[in-house]
Amino acid sequence: MERREVKLGDIITYNKGYAFKSNEYTNTGKMVVRVTDFTLDSISDNDSVYLEPNDKYKKFIINTNDILIQTVGSWANNPNSIVGKVVRVPDKCNKAYLNQNIVRIIPNRDFNNTYLYYALKANQFSTYCVLRGQGAANQASITLDTIFKFKFRAHLLSEQKRIADILSSYDNLIENNNKRIKLLEQMAENLYKEWFVRFRFPGYEDVEFENGIPKGWEEVRLGEFINLASGYAFKSDWWTDQGVPVIKIKDIQNGKIDLTNLDYVSEDNAQKAKNFYVGKGDILIALTGATIGKVGIVTHDNVLVNQRVGKFFIKKPSIKNIGYIYSLFKQNWIQELIVMYSGSNAAQPNISPFDIEKFKIIYNKVYVDKFNVIVYPIYDSIIKLYEKNELLEKQRDLLLPRLMSGKLEV
Repeated sequence: MERREVKLGDIITYNKGYAFKSNEYTNTGKMVVRVTDFTLDSISDNDSVYLEPNDKYKKFIINTNDILIQTVGSWANNPNSIVGKVVRVPDKCNKAYLNQNIVRIIPNRDFNNTYLYYALKANQFSTYCVLRGQGAANQASITLDTIFKFKFRAHLLSEQKRIADILSSYDNLIENNNKRIKLLEQMAENLYKEWFVRFRFPGYEDVEFENGIPKGWEEVRLGEFINLASGYAFKSDWWTDQGVPVIKIKDIQNGKIDLTNLDYVSEDNAQKAKNFYVGKGDILIALTGATIGKVGIVTHDNVLVNQRVGKFFIKKPSIKNIGYIYSLFKQNWIQELIVMYSGSNAAQPNISPFDIEKFKIIYNKVYVDKFNVIVYPIYDSIIKLYEKNELLEKQRDLLLPRLMSGKLEV
């Protein structure tokens, strides 16, 4: 299989992002894609900021499937925000504005855009960027000149298309599953709002209301039916490359736990934290940092949790599965409450499990039970779809280096 060595800067054109002023951000308009919006492979719009459209910014507009490279980030110990991370623009971010510390690259006509994306997703490019990064212990940066000096062996254009099609088939399946997950979550959230926010539960027409609350419902502290416990304070010299996996704050994404870049401790040290295991279906919450309040569902058994990651323990059988608690903590009002209690103006926002347990909600055991029964199949399907995606990602990541190296012919 014929391949030739190319230098990245010789096969692309590029556009840098712009340093938009935060005081110009609005709640509507065009999304501004920031480094903090990057996921492992794409862009999240969960905590987006926006700008009113303006012709003076049109050179910073990005399009679906554009390739973006993060020029400022962390070192290799934090893969979620690593310098040199490569993502592709999803449909939902089409025509968004590109913020600073990101560069968009556009391949020449004799190079397949999707193939180039996968070539840069291979380990060689990430390693190259980290080794040549500059900066302090907690932040790395890389110059465009250094990025564009990266060399790799590229296939002929006809082979590029075939390789891109093979790898894209996996990502297309993953994206379809993600869309199904979003629809399922929306179904559960809509039902939650209908019953527990608007109080349009079955039979509500025949129920009397007092001060806007149905009779038979009561205001209760969360701590009356759940305990929230923080994870174990693992020592810094315990971390290893293999052993028992540990979930940290960085692994809690919006809705799921990212298991692709977990840290590990030895079996001996894991034994010291034996009371801090979580399993499939457990809900975790971030208690510190930029992602404070975010919740995620665990999709595997026998995983440990690090400090400042909270796990929900159910006191009463009325909350017998994840549906109600998960839906509750996805609500904007409770997220805003967490931010308020956390001292959000501090350098490191932080909230205690005890503070969360003090939150009050309007509660009715009968309808919580009914809600859980209805949404149980929904969340069971969500977990299974996450598991399918993990398998697809593993298969794709095994194929990627073999296809790019020419070991596997197409």
